[in-house]
Amino acid sequence: MQKELFKLKISIAIPTRERGQYLRHSVQTALEIDDDNIEIIVSDNASSDGTKELMQEFDDSRLVYVNTGARLSMRQNFETAFNASTGDYLIYFGDDDGILPKQFPYLRQLLEANRPDGLSWIKATYGWPIEGYGRKTGGVRFYRDNCFGAPKAFHGADNLQKLMTADVSNLRPVPDIYHGCLSRAYMLKTSMDGRTVFDSAIPDVNLSYRSILKDGHFIGVDHPFSINGYSPASTGGGHGAEQNNSSGTNSSKLFAKENITDPMSDVFPHAGSVPLAFFSTLETLRRNHGLEAIQPDYLSWYKYVRGSTRKNPALAEQIQGILRDHAEAKGIQSVLDAALQGPPQAKRSLQERFARAQGQLSSFRVSATEGGENTILTAAHMIDAILGQDFGAVLSGDMTSRLAWKEAKRRSKDFQRQL
Repeated sequence: MQKELFKLKISIAIPTRERGQYLRHSVQTALEIDDDNIEIIVSDNASSDGTKELMQEFDDSRLVYVNTGARLSMRQNFETAFNASTGDYLIYFGDDDGILPKQFPYLRQLLEANRPDGLSWIKATYGWPIEGYGRKTGGVRFYRDNCFGAPKAFHGADNLQKLMTADVSNLRPVPDIYHGCLSRAYMLKTSMDGRTVFDSAIPDVNLSYRSILKDGHFIGVDHPFSINGYSPASTGGGHGAEQNNSSGTNSSKLFAKENITDPMSDVFPHAGSVPLAFFSTLETLRRNHGLEAIQPDYLSWYKYVRGSTRKNPALAEQIQGILRDHAEAKGIQSVLDAALQGPPQAKRSLQERFARAQGQLSSFRVSATEGGENTILTAAHMIDAILGQDFGAVLSGDMTSRLAWKEAKRRSKDFQRQL
């Protein structure tokens, strides 16, 4: 595709807070995209670690830096990035994440040709190799079923039954703004007031669930366009640590502290449980958007939330109190009582664990080390080199997905393998 055919402007938004050591490499992954009709919005949540000075080191007219001026909630920082953007489509990812510059042309190709409400994909995963953190870091695992998949159209409402029964691990494909792409028009059309596009504490989950509840026309593709990085500073990792009663919960505590200042509150208070945050997002959306007629299966949701407390008795007591208040308000105390019977629900079913093991058998893991460095940027370089340009051939029908995977495995031999 030639540059002169580009019609859509694409905004890449990176909300950040006190993570300059990661952000430097994250921004560079986007700046290496060879596309004049993009913008990279860095929305700095009043960082004090030299983030502003770091951004001044970059010399690229596509880079837009904004500073909130005072510490805001995550929701408000996402909103700040949206208001600073001008693109027809928006992609969000975190300040320790990255995008794949050489795969980006195919993302644009799908948007230009189809003009969907959104595009979702399978993100790669990379753990930052920080001393004392994590077991399998510094590399990326490639899964056969997650690469070179043909694009498929779907409706947001296709996932409604799964969402209502708390089957959230199987919401695939699902519309997403975080490591996904949504149109500006769709975000505004489905907002509660035509202006505020994020209206609950977990902004990416907000848009995913809203796209299910309000429906839309989307495209899903089993191919990576971005990398989900996890590090000691990751908010998601902080939530998981707090939920499991382990160390490293600072980012989660900051998240909770900043949310208190946000005038737009969720139905449930923050309690350090990811499943409770998901449930809170659903209930907050139903309240804010007048969608009470869409009734969740509360027994399933109560069981799902309770499952997050298996390793943390103190958290279990706190969450049971929150759920008890909810059940009393709804007049369904007997439903909660039933959910509290027996052991907490396992994180994954036997079927899900089996599928996970099967996926491992047809995968390989490669180190992201390049020139003595190992960052999200070197990971992006490595992934792009292994995937090559074959996805373009798959999209045009000149190559099968099977052959593309075979070629990727061949190219991977030029890199150091990891177990």
